[in-house]
Amino acid sequence: MKFDYCEQEIADGQTLLHIGLQFEDEPDSLYVAELQLDGNARVSVWKLYYNGFDCGYPFKPEEKEQLIAYAAEQGIRIQAE
Repeated sequence: MKFDYCEQEIADGQTLLHIGLQFEDEPDSLYVAELQLDGNARVSVWKLYYNGFDCGYPFKPEEKEQLIAYAAEQGIRIQAE
């Protein structure tokens, strides 16, 4: 995965992390991973959006690790479930 940006948002008391990304096999398509965090900075929900639509994509363990590492590079410490 190639990462583009990372934004943290608090909406309705819920902390969300949005990470823009591209998959290596789809370099012309920008996706957004939305990670919903609990009070302990653990990711409770992993979603992938394309053009605003939920892809229903099941992230692989290594992809989750890459997302967590990228967030850490941006100064946001999170953990997998």
